[in-house]
Amino acid sequence: MKKLIQNDRLRAHSGSLLSYGGLALCLIVFSILSKGRLFSAYNVGILIQAACVYAILAMGAIFIYSMGYMDISVGAQVGVYCILCILITNATGSLLLGFATILALALICGLINGYVSVMLGLPSIVTSIFLNSIFGGVQMLLMEWVDTNSVGIQYDMSFLKSITAMVTAIAVIAVIAVCLYNYTQLGKYTRAIGANEKAAQLSGVSVTKWKVLAYIFFGICIAVAALFLTARTGSAGKGTGTGYAMDIMVALLLGGMPLSGGMRSRISSSLIGSFTYVILSNGLTLSGVDTSHVYVIKALVFLAVILITCRKREGVLPR
Repeated sequence: MKKLIQNDRLRAHSGSLLSYGGLALCLIVFSILSKGRLFSAYNVGILIQAACVYAILAMGAIFIYSMGYMDISVGAQVGVYCILCILITNATGSLLLGFATILALALICGLINGYVSVMLGLPSIVTSIFLNSIFGGVQMLLMEWVDTNSVGIQYDMSFLKSITAMVTAIAVIAVIAVCLYNYTQLGKYTRAIGANEKAAQLSGVSVTKWKVLAYIFFGICIAVAALFLTARTGSAGKGTGTGYAMDIMVALLLGGMPLSGGMRSRISSSLIGSFTYVILSNGLTLSGVDTSHVYVIKALVFLAVILITCRKREGVLPR
């Protein structure tokens, strides 16, 4: 009986163990292949700058994925927010006003994703597809309006580009996310919805309310991530934000996040997965792997993680 309990505990934590093992393996392998360049001061700075955006987005997305949902409009939202932040800041000279504008838009989109889908009886993925199309069109229109391929920020954002600011931002968002996820009803009920939405509803959980709150927190994270991406790149254009929706999903899975959400979801998945994904991408480049091959290798790693972490007795995927 004791052995059976130990096996159940090991199985329950297998995803976390594999995610930590994957991060350690990436560090060891790419440290060797890159001949130590992975840990150079310059490259560590690059890793933190890249991981900052991914980690902030992933910590917001964890609340959505915990419910068994996903949001594919993330990349398009990030692109539009970066452009708007630059245009408003350049026009008014106030970065605060630029950020407040994109934060307000992010909150509105969170309401649309969480509330409209419930009221219309639509899966959340449908509303995110709608928003993705809208934001993709707005992004193109904004660039046509300014009649250029990209816009640069004229405000000095060097204080946000510093490693100290980015590490602080990750830490602050992580503390807030952990508190909300582990010690409030928001985290408890989003996991319950992911485990069994109908059972949660019958137990008296206001599914609509917690969906909206989860998407609102995600929206805040998207706005903050867009601010740091703007500081990092100093410009934005038609391609800004492309691929982030898929990258965040891959990062969460690399961190041990179950596709179906539920009670096995952890905030640590967002942090471990984000750093693993960034190190994987950066390490392959430092090791001299051709860019075209990098995407193939990451796709194979993604497939392997799904097969290992998401397999069930009755089939490959949980749903």
